[in-house]
Amino acid sequence: MEHPAYSQLRPVTPSTGVVLCDNPSYQALEGTNSWIIRAPGDTASVIVDPGPQDEGHLNVLWRKASEGGAEVALILLTHHHPDHADGAARLRQLVGAPVRAFDKRYCLGGEPLVDGEFLHIDGLTPSIEVLATPGHTDDSVCFAVHTDGGDTDADVEGILTGDTIAGRHTTMISETTGDLGDYLETLRLLARRGSGVRLLPGHGPDRDDTAELAEKYLQRREHRLRQVTAALEKLGEDATVGQIVDEIYIDVDPVLRDSAKQSTRVALRHLGAL
Repeated sequence: MEHPAYSQLRPVTPSTGVVLCDNPSYQALEGTNSWIIRAPGDTASVIVDPGPQDEGHLNVLWRKASEGGAEVALILLTHHHPDHADGAARLRQLVGAPVRAFDKRYCLGGEPLVDGEFLHIDGLTPSIEVLATPGHTDDSVCFAVHTDGGDTDADVEGILTGDTIAGRHTTMISETTGDLGDYLETLRLLARRGSGVRLLPGHGPDRDDTAELAEKYLQRREHRLRQVTAALEKLGEDATVGQIVDEIYIDVDPVLRDSAKQSTRVALRHLGAL
């Protein structure tokens, strides 16, 4: 079974599978990837990013995560955006599990996640490491899945990245809660931690190597910063965002112009020019 496969549990690594929500869009690609963490024979499972409040999708998640009588022990959020988190409250009603997120405002019956925390759950073989990865939003986290329940990189089988790294194309940085400087540091972290580790993204297909994607993202962002700096030097400090976009994004598709302007504003703030 390959991506995209809607409303089915598609096994990806020894302890993870994905259920793709049918909510495609320009930013969500084919839709939101909701992840189930559970090794064969485990009596407990964890659901990561239940997605939007889509009753059909949530019921598929519930059914797949509890097959064989397993208990859904925990619901985790990579960040607060609606296409990842809006279904969490309803899923909690269905399965009775607490919801944990990095920001306490999005927790339901559970404590906020802590950077570096290891989640060890009775009945679940793998352990889950919490990695604070701000940038896309200030509450973004990734989850490293340790096959044997360990706490070193030796048994990491995959990293769930939410919107921090997508399986295809790039990701946007929120203008309200995101930060480019934080995002660059996050990409460096994932480049260090993700060598040879499978990428389990919030959108798009899973990929073989998290570090490879992190490094490509980092190079792209640094290249864009150089372009914005050069545009400012050429056009002057009073140049508008639209003028800078015209200078950098040659023949940009009108559909993508708003995204280009957002990316440029984020870069200008990082450079202290906006």
